Amino acid sequence: MNTTLPPVRSADQLGLELRLVPHTERDDAVQEAWLAFLSGRDPARAVNTFSRRERRLRRRKAGAVVPELN
Repeated sequence: MNTTLPPVRSADQLGLELRLVPHTERDDAVQEAWLAFLSGRDPARAVNTFSRRERRLRRRKAGAVVPELN
């Protein structure tokens, strides 16, 4: 995988967030970082949001059981 990250001051934070993204979704996460950078938002935060959104989607697809409230 050859990805170029956006030039940001918080490169360490962006790198950390990208390490937490599964390899299968890494290219999409880098695209999210670039979109955030170009629109003036924080790329690390955008990657974190993307990762959480994808994790929730995977749980829904897996049919995670939500405990009932009694």
